Amino acid sequence: MLFVLLSVENVLINYTSTAMNVALSAIVRDLGTSLTGVQTAISLYALVVAASLLTGSKFGARHGYRRTFVLGGEIFALGALITAFGPTLPFMLLGWSLLQGIGVALMLPALVSMLTEDFAGATRTKVLSTLGMTAGIGAAAGPVVGGLITNYLSWRVSFILEAAITSVVVLLMRRTADRERPSGAGAGQPSDLLGAVLSATGFGLLVVATLLAGRYGLLKDRQDFVVFGNTLLHRGQVSPVPLIAGLGLAVLVGFAGWERHLVKSGRDPLVRLSVLRNRTIRVGIETVVMQILVPTGVLFLVPVFLQTTLGFDALRSGVTLVVVPLGLTVAASMSASRIASGRMTHRTAQKWAFLCMAAGCIAIAVLFDPHQRDVTAVGLALAPGLLLVGLGRGLATTVTDLIQSAPPPEEVSDVTGLSRTAGYLGSSFGVALAGAFMTTSLLLAFETGTNHSDVLSSDQQKLVKQTLEHQVQITAVTDDAMRAKVASRGVTSAAADELVRINAQARGRALAAAAIGLAALSLGGFLLALRLPRATPRTGAPSR
Repeated sequence: MLFVLLSVENVLINYTSTAMNVALSAIVRDLGTSLTGVQTAISLYALVVAASLLTGSKFGARHGYRRTFVLGGEIFALGALITAFGPTLPFMLLGWSLLQGIGVALMLPALVSMLTEDFAGATRTKVLSTLGMTAGIGAAAGPVVGGLITNYLSWRVSFILEAAITSVVVLLMRRTADRERPSGAGAGQPSDLLGAVLSATGFGLLVVATLLAGRYGLLKDRQDFVVFGNTLLHRGQVSPVPLIAGLGLAVLVGFAGWERHLVKSGRDPLVRLSVLRNRTIRVGIETVVMQILVPTGVLFLVPVFLQTTLGFDALRSGVTLVVVPLGLTVAASMSASRIASGRMTHRTAQKWAFLCMAAGCIAIAVLFDPHQRDVTAVGLALAPGLLLVGLGRGLATTVTDLIQSAPPPEEVSDVTGLSRTAGYLGSSFGVALAGAFMTTSLLLAFETGTNHSDVLSSDQQKLVKQTLEHQVQITAVTDDAMRAKVASRGVTSAAADELVRINAQARGRALAAAAIGLAALSLGGFLLALRLPRATPRTGAPSR
């Protein structure tokens, strides 16, 4: 019963993180806001979760995982209701980005820790691998189910269902919460408030840096960086992205120093970073970042590209992704069974996971024709690549068992908090990097096409260059939208046709470049997987 309840909520948590990717246009119209505003809400949700997971994990260790899960579920359901019935963007920011983010930060570490404590051996391998599978299915099915709900009902219905299902799970969990005995870790000692602030600030800055990548560029600043009316960085200088990311890393170094100080002083830290000395845990957490980053980037890139360039609605965008959860389910169930029976190692599963993801991204880049408009043709062209990404994500789900089985019981909450944080950082990085790859490639391809055009005059080429330089955000657009934009600038006839042609060519190259970039990251994940132990260590056994 416990596993069923936690699995249902795990699907829902991961569904929440991707379902709205296909509903962006509908939300913009309904709330009377901009695409940037809705993307901000999505990004802030990831930021809140990533910044709060360590604190949520520690809260569960101190006060009981079931109680913490119930509290998180109540906050999550409240946030879903506020989002479902909120008339403007601020309600979405409060309900989804803040309250649901906090709810997930409390629930997610608690449910993983509960299953880790309640099961052992081959049974735990199957349970945790299945948990990873449900997470992947929730994330992969999000655009598909979200597209259906948005097309036939409303995007708001997704949040109503989230509130209803979570409320039922919470009511059933309440029956066991009062009988739980907290571990008592840190009892009688003050909470590590400074550690919580430092970790939230450090991880938050890393997420903020990824959010700015699409607008300002990864390395070179594409526009002035203005804060409170003051220009801190001028266009052409270093991008704020590496500076903010560096500041975040510096804060996390300070956080690590503070946590070590608490341990030496005999006080209770937010997280015992000494668990990272275990190679299985350390490398496993590193692979978590990469195995979440790549499929999340693909699940963001494909539906957004289809909507902004081909004009697909939420339903058609979601249908093209249906092979992802299918591939994930097959690969996850097979790999979990083989690992539990000893016929496959975690290391082997992770290696093949990244190879499948890399092959899938390359297939998307090579096979997809951005000029195709028919949903069936688009779906068939994307299917091989998306299926391979789904298979890779399914194989990768077994890493949860690998990581959670490595520490002794007293360190489970520390490992859970770190691994879940790594997962959400990977999700945030995936969206940001996919967008940055595509935006940068689109800009370069459009500039190159304009400069080499025999149709455009020198004055028109100069106008295009000035427009690109002062554009706040470069995004892929449909042919009709592009024609309307150039017409508003006074460009018509042959020159307008040429710019539409250049734009169509540039956005195709941009998608291919972004997919190749994700493939390269997959190969980086493969290299990480090579560092995993060849055999899974026994629980608590040091692996250095």
